[in-house]
Amino acid sequence: MAMLRFRCLLFCVACSLLSGASGLSAQAPAAPAAPAATAASAGDARSVFAQAERLRFAEDWYGAIEAYLSVLSLNPSYGEAISALAECYYELEEYDQALAYAKRAAPFMRGDSGLADLEGFIRVGSGDLAGARTVFEGVLAGRPNELDARFGLALLDLAAGRKTEAKARLEESLRISPQNARALLSLALIASDQGRDGDARSLIEKALRYHGSEPRTQYVAASLAAEAGDLEAAAFHARNALDLKSDYGEARLLLGSLMYRSKTYDQAIALMREAVSRNRKDGMAWYTLGLAQAAAGKSADAVYSFRTAAELRPDDEVVRVAMEGAVADSTSPETASREGYADWHFKRGKEFEDRSLFDQALFEYRRGLRIYPYSKKGRVLYANLLQTRGYPGKYLSELKFLKDNGKADQAILDSIEIYDSLLTDAVGRNWNIDEQALPKRPYRLALMYMESPSQTVHTALGEVLLRYQKDILSSSARASILPTTARVESLAEAFRLARSAEADYFAILTSRETDRDLEITAELRVGRTGSPAGSFTAYRTGNDRVKNSSIRIADLLVGSLPIKGKILQRSQDQVLVDLGKSEGLAKGAKLLVIKSGSIKTQAEGLGLSWTPESQLGSIDLSRAGEEASEGKLKVAGFFDTVNIGDEVLVAPPPSSPGKTTVAVPPPPPSQPFPGLFMAIRQLR
Repeated sequence: MAMLRFRCLLFCVACSLLSGASGLSAQAPAAPAAPAATAASAGDARSVFAQAERLRFAEDWYGAIEAYLSVLSLNPSYGEAISALAECYYELEEYDQALAYAKRAAPFMRGDSGLADLEGFIRVGSGDLAGARTVFEGVLAGRPNELDARFGLALLDLAAGRKTEAKARLEESLRISPQNARALLSLALIASDQGRDGDARSLIEKALRYHGSEPRTQYVAASLAAEAGDLEAAAFHARNALDLKSDYGEARLLLGSLMYRSKTYDQAIALMREAVSRNRKDGMAWYTLGLAQAAAGKSADAVYSFRTAAELRPDDEVVRVAMEGAVADSTSPETASREGYADWHFKRGKEFEDRSLFDQALFEYRRGLRIYPYSKKGRVLYANLLQTRGYPGKYLSELKFLKDNGKADQAILDSIEIYDSLLTDAVGRNWNIDEQALPKRPYRLALMYMESPSQTVHTALGEVLLRYQKDILSSSARASILPTTARVESLAEAFRLARSAEADYFAILTSRETDRDLEITAELRVGRTGSPAGSFTAYRTGNDRVKNSSIRIADLLVGSLPIKGKILQRSQDQVLVDLGKSEGLAKGAKLLVIKSGSIKTQAEGLGLSWTPESQLGSIDLSRAGEEASEGKLKVAGFFDTVNIGDEVLVAPPPSSPGKTTVAVPPPPPSQPFPGLFMAIRQLR
């Protein structure tokens, strides 16, 4: 029966051909035209498709998209062109458009695992991890050894923090395909992240042996060498990547960063000048150029480069912090050109204040005034917010600063007169001291950083963040920041520097970042012993991540230091201490009086200790001012030995005589940092 149907079909085809040839059909004149046009269109579509493919392989995504769209104008059902459009939009991170084309291509490419894998990676990019897992598992159900789907599932394991499972999947892929470049490079990155440096070297050497002619392999080798501190090898592989692909921006940026780290600033400047000549809109190249120029002493050039980078990347906080640092280094505080940089912060501060985000507003005002202290606009905004928050003394102090610098108008002078009168009965006035001018800062804190170049996007991120952290802590009355060496290579070096500077505590900052995430960790240690005192981590994503994570670290560091002050004045059993509402004190608080010089930081952990005989008495606060308080002194023994300059502490619980400790905030819930996931995802 089947054979009969086949013969009938042949007969019908033959009749149709004969009919068309003899012109017997009523449609004969028009019939040949349609097939001829279709054939011509098909031929044109294939040639345009070939051109589009060449553009795509050259990573000219815009040109390729235009060419593929031309293909579809000739043949709307060209499945390979539709699928390729999905690929191009994926590379441009336009995931919604990429997914739309992937779905449109599906009916024309049924059973194509490559298209299904692409859909999975698109879903990964758009954040639909559950949908991506469903797609990859569906591919593996039909093709258990499909490497793209295996790689996709390994990526999803990394996104969930399951490094062991990801490693197992990739090792299985390597058993299936022993020379698979993606598996070798991914496993090398995982090994480096886990501290298995020997395994990482072995894997990258194998990848170089099989795939050394591929730019991406050389780039990953350079990144891992940089992480291991082998700058010479890192530069060698980065140059190889550039030789293989002259427009490899990431490799050029890495090489520029390596030149900066090795202090060969002229080479870094030359590399980054070439980068910006190739692409004037490369903000990261302008930023790295600015760093190298600043380090080489070319301040004006550095400010210009940073400013260009900030214009190209207006939401890049690291660029702005570096730019403001360059401005501060190259000009005096009185320089009027600083006002434009400060105004940016004043504007943001006013926006935060209008939304009742007062802490954020205060930070922006302080940041602006640190850049240009003589801004009348910024000083008034800051003063008014302090007054609103219940600090009339600070408000008055800010207005007097304007008066002293010849920037007070009549309204400011009137306010000064009013608040001078209102504050006549303030704690400080009664004791004839200026509360706002008290030196305070009872702790000596050393801040240092360790660099992790392969885990950051910005060159010299640790250096920039450390300076920013110091600026933030400069407004704290709890600690003075010591001028120690900024960058250290080891704990031993940091301990030596801190102990030599007689620091009470020292903190080592490390940082990791992706394009959208930042994590800062501060390891706080006791200055005299080097023992751990606390570990604080701040992870933020999205906008303002640099500011918010840095503020969080500063708050944790300052909040971990026990409140400590000293006696400023005494009149019989009435005493004045340099602690007040700023430290959270209020009427009724009880303080201990400890003989000056008798308090020590605990050898390990956070807290203070003293001998029982050094406790001279106690104070019950009767009145708390903004920065100082007064109270009634009660001596501990028969003899009164309390003197001006003796130290005071908030009384610890009765069960801990001679010791006070500070509760360290619990670590945040563990969450996988996406850096490794992002690095391996780029290997797709």
